[in-house]
Formats: sequence, C-alpha cells, structure tokens
Amino acid sequence: MKLQRLRIENFKLFRAPLEIGGFTDGLNLFAAPNESGKSTIAEAIRAAFFERHRSSAVEHLRPWGESAVTPTVELDFELDGKPVKLTKAFLGKKRCELVIDGKAMDGAVAEDHLAALLGFRFPGKGASTPEHMGIPGLLWIKQGTSHDISNAVGFASDHLRNALGESLGELASSQGDAVLKAVESERNELLTPASGAPRGAFADALKLRTELEAELARLHADIEAYRSGVDRLSGLRREHQRDDAARPWVALREQLVVAQQRLSDGKGLAERKTAQDAALKQVVAQVGSWRTQLQAMEREEATVVQREKNLLTVKDGLEKALGELQAWEPRHAAAAQADARARDTLRLARQAASRIAQEKTVESLAEQLSALAQNLAKAKGEQEKVTRLQADAQSLAVPDGELKRLQRGADMLRTAQARLDAVSTALAFELQPGARVRVGGADVTGSARQTVIARTEIEIEGVGRITVLPGGADLESLGVERDRARDELAALLQALRADNVAAVEERVRLHALRKGEASAAEAVLSALAPKGLGALAADVALREARLAEAKEVLQAMAPASGAAVPSAAQAESEEGAARGALEAASSALNDAKVQVGHAREQVKAAEDELAAVQATLADPMRAGRKREASEALTDALAQQSAIEQKVGELAQQLQTVNLPVLAQDVERLERSARQAESAHGQRANEITRLEVELETKGALGQEETASEKQRELEHAARRCTELDRRAKALDHLLKLLREKRSALARRLRAPLQKHLDHYLQILFPGAQVEVGDDLSPGRITRQGVRGVQSGAFEELSVGAREQMGVVARLAYADLLKEANKPTLLILDDALVHTDEERLGQMKRVLYDAATRHQILIFSCHPEAWRDLGVVARSIA
Repeated sequence: MKLQRLRIENFKLFRAPLEIGGFTDGLNLFAAPNESGKSTIAEAIRAAFFERHRSSAVEHLRPWGESAVTPTVELDFELDGKPVKLTKAFLGKKRCELVIDGKAMDGAVAEDHLAALLGFRFPGKGASTPEHMGIPGLLWIKQGTSHDISNAVGFASDHLRNALGESLGELASSQGDAVLKAVESERNELLTPASGAPRGAFADALKLRTELEAELARLHADIEAYRSGVDRLSGLRREHQRDDAARPWVALREQLVVAQQRLSDGKGLAERKTAQDAALKQVVAQVGSWRTQLQAMEREEATVVQREKNLLTVKDGLEKALGELQAWEPRHAAAAQADARARDTLRLARQAASRIAQEKTVESLAEQLSALAQNLAKAKGEQEKVTRLQADAQSLAVPDGELKRLQRGADMLRTAQARLDAVSTALAFELQPGARVRVGGADVTGSARQTVIARTEIEIEGVGRITVLPGGADLESLGVERDRARDELAALLQALRADNVAAVEERVRLHALRKGEASAAEAVLSALAPKGLGALAADVALREARLAEAKEVLQAMAPASGAAVPSAAQAESEEGAARGALEAASSALNDAKVQVGHAREQVKAAEDELAAVQATLADPMRAGRKREASEALTDALAQQSAIEQKVGELAQQLQTVNLPVLAQDVERLERSARQAESAHGQRANEITRLEVELETKGALGQEETASEKQRELEHAARRCTELDRRAKALDHLLKLLREKRSALARRLRAPLQKHLDHYLQILFPGAQVEVGDDLSPGRITRQGVRGVQSGAFEELSVGAREQMGVVARLAYADLLKEANKPTLLILDDALVHTDEERLGQMKRVLYDAATRHQILIFSCHPEAWRDLGVVARSIA
C-alpha cells in the first residue's frame, strides 16, 4: 500500500482545504513546529479508514467552534498495484465513496470491503478504539504510543497469525487444538492447573481412602482396647480379693493411734519448756531493770563532781569574754569617729566636684548657644539670598520651548531674507559729501546698500527721480514669506518682552545661573539648618533656657570653701577604708558581746545542773530506794538460777524426742490407711465399670465391622490407584502435546524472528530477542555497559521500549509484505525519548525499511532528521 495524495477540509485544525501530494514510495518526512497540524494529518488518515462515515461519535473531528461544517478526507493510494480513491465525509453531509481500479463502491459496503483488505474491523457502535484497528493500528503509531507494543500486537494477532501461514492457523483452531483442550480439560478434572494437586473425583477418592483408613485404625484400636480391658479386669479382681482378705488399712490405723500418742507426749514436754523459757525471760528482764536503777544512782553521785568542774570552766570562759569586750569598745568608738569624719570629707568633695561639673556645663551651653546663634544669623542671610535668587530666576524664566520657537523663527526669517535677497534688486550707493539722495522717501548718505523688492523711487536733488521696478516671478511670494516670518518673530519677542533672540538667550543663561546659585545657597542653608530655620531657632531658644537653668543651679550651690578638699575619688577611697574599719570593729564588738552572752548562759546552765544534782542526792528517801533495789536484785538472781536449771533439764529430755518426725509418722500412717481403703473402693468401682464396658463392646461386633471396613478400604485404594494412573497419564500427555505445540510454534515464528533479528543487529549489535506465543517481543539479551544484560521487554527504559516498538512494527511489516498483505507505516513523533546516538541507529533502521515500505514520519525537530536521506516537507 502506497499513499499518493491526501486532501482534508474542515478537519480539526484545518478549516480551509489542505492537499498534500507527491508522496514517495519510501521515506516521507514532515517536519513542522508544535500545533501546526502534523498529528491532525495522521488522525485524518486513521479516521478515513477506522471511523464509519455515519458515526455520530466523531464530533471531535470538526474544527473548534464550528458546529455545522462537514469534515472531509480524500485519499489516493495504490493497493496491490491497483489505484484506489477513498472519499469520506463525516457528520454534516455524510458519505463514503471507494473506487478500486475503476470499480466504485459506497457506504458501509465500501467500508467493510476496505476493512477486510487491510485487516481491521469496525465497532458495533460508537467511535473506533485500538482493539478494532488490527494491522493498521499496529503499523500506524499514534503520538506517545510507540513504547506500547503488547496491546497493539494483541489486537492484530489474528491477522498476524494468518500471515504466518496455514500451519499456525491449524495449530490455533484445528482438531489438534481441540485434542489439546480436551486432554487439558480431562487432566484438569483430576489435577489443579497450577500445582497439579488432586481435585474432583481424584481428590474425593483420596479423601474417602483417608477416612476409611482412619476409621479402620480406630476399630483396630477399639478391639485392642477390649482385649486389654479383659486382661485388666482379671488382674483387678485378683487384687480386690487379696485386699478383702488382708484388710491392710486396719493395721495401719492401729499404728496411727500409737504414733499420735507419742506425738502428744512430745508436744506436752515442749509446751512445759516453752513456759519455763517465758518465765526465764521475765526474771532476766527484772534483773536488768534493778541493775539499771542502781547504776543510775551511782552515776548521779559521780555527776556532782563533774558538774562542779564544768561550773569552774564556764566561769573562766565568761571572764575571758568580758576582757575581750572591754578591749573592743574603745576601738569601735574610734572607728565610728573616723568614719563620720570621712563621710563629711566625702560630702564636701562631692559638692566641690558637682560645682566644677556645673560650671563646665554652663560654659559648654554658652559655647553651644553662641555657635547656634551664629548659624541662625547665617541661615537667615542664606534664606534671604535663596529667596532673592529664586525671585530673580523666576523673573528671568522663559517658558519651555519658547527659546526653540524663537530660534526656529529667527532661522526661518534669515532663510526667507536670504532667498529674497537672492532674487531681489540690489542698490549700492557711493555718494559725495553733501549729496542728497532719497530712496523710497528716506534719505541716503555716504556708502549704502539696499535691496528692493517693490516699485521704489530714487530722488536725486538737482538731478531728478529714478524709478526702480524689480522683476522675478517669486519675488512677491518671497516677500510675503519674509514678512510673515518677521511678524511671527516680532510677536514672540513682544510676548517675552525682548528686543531680539540674543536677549532671550541671555535671559535663559542668566535664569540657569540664578537657579544654580539658588541651589548652592539652599545647600548652604541645609547645612546650617538641616531641619529648617524654625527648628534652628527653637534649638537656640532651648539652649538659652538650659543655660539659664544651669546658671540658677550653679548659683544655688554652696560656695567653694577656702580649705583644701581632696578629690572625690580620694575622698571615696578614704571613706571606704573608714567604713571597712568601722564594719570590722563593729563585727568584732558584736562577736565579743555574743561570746559574753553565751558564756553567761553557760554559767547559769552549769549552776542549775549542779543544784539539780545536789537536790537529788539530798533527798532523804533516796537511800531507802537504793537499799530496796539491791535486795530485789539479789532475789531476782536466785530465781533466775532456779529457772535456768529447770530449762536445762527439759531441754535434755526434748533431745530424745524428734517432734517433726513424730508428726510426719502420724501424717504418713493416716494417709496410708486412707489411701489403702480408698484404693480398695476405687478398684471395686473400676471392676464394675469394666464389666459393663466389656459387655457393651462385646455386643457391638467390632471385629465384623473391621472386616467390612477393610474390604471398603481395599476398594477405595484400587480406585485411587486407577485415578492416579489416569491423572499421571493425562498430565504426561498434556506436557508432550504442549512441547510439540511449542516446537511447532517456534518453527512457525521463525520468519518473524528473522525480521526482528535483522533490525535488532542494526540497533543493538549482538543482541537477541525472543518472540512470545502472542507474537510480541519477549526477553531481550544484549551487551550493556556492565556486561551481558537480559530482561523482559517491559523492564527496558521508555526510550529503549520506544525504539524496540518501532523495530518490532517494521518486522511485522516485513512479515506482512512477504504474505502479500498491504503495509504502510506512520510514525507520529514516535522517537521523542531517543538520545542522539540511538537516533542515529534508528535512522539506519528506517532507511533500510524504506527500501521495502512506504513510511510517513512526523516530527517537530527538523534538525534531528537532516541526515535521514530525504528532504523534510513542510505542512502548507
């Protein structure tokens, strides 16, 4: 298929007709900026083939804002060597006309015939989508879809399979495929497709076998339990009869009584020892109490001597503290007098310093006031100067543009006068002294020159009258022009109250000079009074008020004394030293007073303590209490000795008795008797239970049931074996059929693989690509920057998938051409993500493919395709 001419009208961007002809059989490159209509042309080609002419879902084909026009597409192309003309109009005046080699068709018949020839189909209703576009949808790359190859191949797979030959068609839809599906279906009835796990009847048979095995195992366990129960019942009966005869629990209870008596005796002995231990503790406490009382009385007697010594010691301390206090009192008085003198001196020094500082303040304010007053006077003078200069500048001002108008008027007057002089009559006079000549009524004497532009009479005294009649065609108009220029200049000079242009120019110069002088005076004024004359005057008044106030403060100060006064710093230093000496003396005096007070308190406390002890010892009843305590201590010691002897005797007796062991004997014998009797009763109950249970199991016929279940299990096992063999056979057969099918498919994909490899070696030398069962590119292996790399097509970058998408479509086109199917390739900005180096390889690929196919390339980067080998065509 080779496109020859395209004409579109009222189609999206193109309202006016656009016709493109002269398509070549190979590469056709259209390069234009964005929004110029490249994609619109590609869409027009797709619409002409893929959209029904009567479809109402193509409103988007109309130009923007146009609701009544009819989008129209005309195509002339060659198909199988025959000329074809397709005309399709949408929406308004809908029509479809197809002429193939002179044979005309129209309407849906023409559309269906064309779809069958090119390998696509129409949707039931609505706009066409990629799934309907078949082979053209695969080869005509829409902008932004070149990297998406799998969906396009899937939508065109039926037509590609037909192109591969009849064998693949038989593989896909013949009886062989039916057999494969039947085997797979029967295999999947017994095994899951993914993991091959049992399912259906096979899984049910395995489940039944497992259940029967479990039930038979349970029956065998019950039978074994029955037999064990019979043996256990016989043993229990023998043990029960033996215990009935021996009655071992009776003998154990007799032993228990004897053990309980021994334990009771031992506990009584222990209780008596415990009572004696308690009595011994009480006596020991009494002995300790009487001893403590006697020892306290002895310490009181010894305390009198110690208290007398303490009293003498604290009295000595009081005398020392009084001596220290008497020594610090005169020193403190002297320090206080020195501090008072230092503070008076500091006060006088500060007064003198304040008077000196105030005098300096008065002097400083006076100097500032004098400087400000001078500045104010100068500023007033400069203000008057600024006012005068500004008034002069205002009086000399010439309105903007007036000087230029005057200069232009003077130039026009000179020009007009010069032109007039050039064509007027010139009169030159050289008169003798005393000669009288009148020209135009005016006297002329000596040497003179005049120009005459009108009738003029010359009167010569004593001679007569001469009339001059100037000639020239333009003389009158030039005179009028000169007069007009002169009048205009005179009017301008009169308005400015000036005699001539030079005077006005001098005024302008003087105006600029006065303005400059005024600006300079303003600068001086600004320097003298930055905030203005008012602020400067206010500042002068403020300084005058402050000076008066400072003088009043100075007058109010005490006059300077004639005596020598140290500096304030020296006075402060001497006052600080005196204050430090006073603080030290005060601290020492206070410490001495505190020591005297503390010593007096100690003497008082010592006297009180000595008096209290002496009063206690002088009590007449104290001797009686001491005697009673001594006698009570003697009695308590005798009682303690007697009780300790009894406790020792009881301890010796308890050493022969082990109470914990006696208690364990009682517990052991009591538990043994109880257990023996309880075991005898439980054994009787167990015998009864076993008798009932064995009678019940014997009536169930478990061995017969086990035999029946064994037969069912054998049948189920045979069924499982049969289904297992069948499943394995079907699974093996399915694998063989799939391997054969894959081998055949690989052989039948060989032509497509050949074309892919051809282009791939140009793009990626040494690379290999696998073709999937769906005829789309699969895993790609190539030499990368990090060695050999292998990955699925979807794992490639967008740019690499874009390039492989174009390469794959070229291979499909080669395959279709070998099958005598029509091919036309359209690349609408199909390589936008391709770098410069890889784009060079793709140009080689496209140039090679163009020897077999017609290829339309649309791009907005003409500089990138200059070396493609064809001239880029514009869209116009």
